[in-house]
Amino acid sequence: MLSANRNKEHYQLTKEDELLLKGLQPLMKEHRDGFSDDFYEYVMSYEETADFFQNQETYKRHKMAISGWFMRLFSGTYDEAYFRYLRQVGKIHVNISLDGHYVNSAMARVRQFITEIIQSYVPEEEREQITIAIGKLLDMNLDILTSSYRQAELQKYFVSYRLESTLINLMERFTHGLNLVLAIALAAVSIAVVGLFVHDFIGVFKNPNIESTVVAALGSLLIIWMMIELLGTEIAHLKGKKIPIKIFIGVVIVAFIRKVLIGTLKHGDDIIQYASVVITLLVLGVLYWLVTKADSG
Repeated sequence: MLSANRNKEHYQLTKEDELLLKGLQPLMKEHRDGFSDDFYEYVMSYEETADFFQNQETYKRHKMAISGWFMRLFSGTYDEAYFRYLRQVGKIHVNISLDGHYVNSAMARVRQFITEIIQSYVPEEEREQITIAIGKLLDMNLDILTSSYRQAELQKYFVSYRLESTLINLMERFTHGLNLVLAIALAAVSIAVVGLFVHDFIGVFKNPNIESTVVAALGSLLIIWMMIELLGTEIAHLKGKKIPIKIFIGVVIVAFIRKVLIGTLKHGDDIIQYASVVITLLVLGVLYWLVTKADSG
């Protein structure tokens, strides 16, 4: 299951597109009631879909739901919560045995309604860019909504699908929980590292060997920088982004730099061992450069 960021990347929905869509919210709010009326005029024109709304209470509840979905199109926020919401809507369609054909045809009606509003109320020089952004968003919505139908088809061919799906959901939750534990652990270690830096900093004024205490404090600062990078990466990972390999190389490089700094004060250490640390540091630097170049290219 793709993350929100990957979905937006595949449909090339940019930050500029999101801002354009959010800017339409006041205009679309004025036409929200007109949209729900138009949508249900279309839905009720077919016996296969009208049968779902024989109950007046169901009709009213679903009309409010479709108005809410319409306004969320122009929220400008399309994160993991938004995609979970779309998947839930898709599952509801499957559960009531609504043919996927009507989801696709209804989306075409939605696209037509929005296009007519844009043609009537948006300045001509802005229409093309806004229409493209709306097309991306509606295509993305349709993809997520109909994905539930694809999963339902899989159930016909795999007896163990339900168990497999349950296990996958459990593993996803477990993995997310582990990531939360890791983030909390990193935060706790970061606090401890700050304490180490404070200790080393105070030592600068107490220890007569100021050279060693200054180097120790610099080493602690490097560790703090490393923890900031790790925390930032873990937070990004929780939001659905990939963890870049170079962050781990960077952590090792920082550890070796600190070792080199401390090693400069220990003149009695084996020169060969010290040289091996420096050579390893150079190799890691080249490796970091190659990985960074590969990521950017």
